[in-house]
Amino acid sequence: MDLTQIRYFLAVAETLNFTTAANACAVSQPALSKAIRKLEDTLGAELFDRSGKQVRLTEFGHSMRVHFEVIEENRRKALEAARAIASTQTERLNVGIMCTIGPNRFAGFLQRFRMDNPLVELTLHDVAPDVIPELMLSGALDCVFCARSAQHDPRFEAVKLFSEGFVVAFDSGHRFKMMNSVTLADVTEEAYLDRLHCEIRDDFFTFTRSRGLELNVAVRSEREDWILEMIQTGLGVCILPESSPMLNAVDHRPLSDLPNRRELELVSLKTGVLAPALSAFRTAALDASWT
Repeated sequence: MDLTQIRYFLAVAETLNFTTAANACAVSQPALSKAIRKLEDTLGAELFDRSGKQVRLTEFGHSMRVHFEVIEENRRKALEAARAIASTQTERLNVGIMCTIGPNRFAGFLQRFRMDNPLVELTLHDVAPDVIPELMLSGALDCVFCARSAQHDPRFEAVKLFSEGFVVAFDSGHRFKMMNSVTLADVTEEAYLDRLHCEIRDDFFTFTRSRGLELNVAVRSEREDWILEMIQTGLGVCILPESSPMLNAVDHRPLSDLPNRRELELVSLKTGVLAPALSAFRTAALDASWT
């Protein structure tokens, strides 16, 4: 006994006509009759009385119809559920966030996106600026939150989100804590911790030298966590963007004479048609309030 045989039986029980039932089931009348005969053989009794001019359900057929209708209803519900699940499969989105960008502005945005797009599964990746192009081109990342590059790469498409300035970070007992703002001259009087992953690093050093100032570099490091630890222990001070994740753990003040600002963007590969999840993510980023 299979579900097709049950479906054929119910069609005949409804119409009491083998030809009409066959048309409703989109099958030939001989095939339908053969399937029902096989079902009767399996059950060991006839379901229909075919002796007269009109087909009738036997008493056994009436009894089995109740059970078969339950089976058919469950089959229909299972099929509908399967189709619903297949049409709403979770989409996965790999999002890179440049290591110098903190979660402050992004946590609220990500929460709203998840509420509006519950079937999109986000995986966030901490990435350094120099490896972003490779990760994008290899397909490891679908998009990246990063600072604008000095040179535009025609292979990528960028959406501007917000701009931000820079601050100087220091330990809790530092003299800068008594100031409302700090100048570059003040910074050059302190040991400086050089962040090698800073995307404006070269421009910052050039600007400082153009003002006749020279930074007193004590340590250089690619590790943001090491820089943070050295700030906290009083080894030196460091220039950081306003959204840096390290600012939650150290004191900081604005720089009064550093005009540099960085533009934060959402970057993706330039393609004709975006995947639905990426398209929704990009639209949400464009519509978000980043202030």
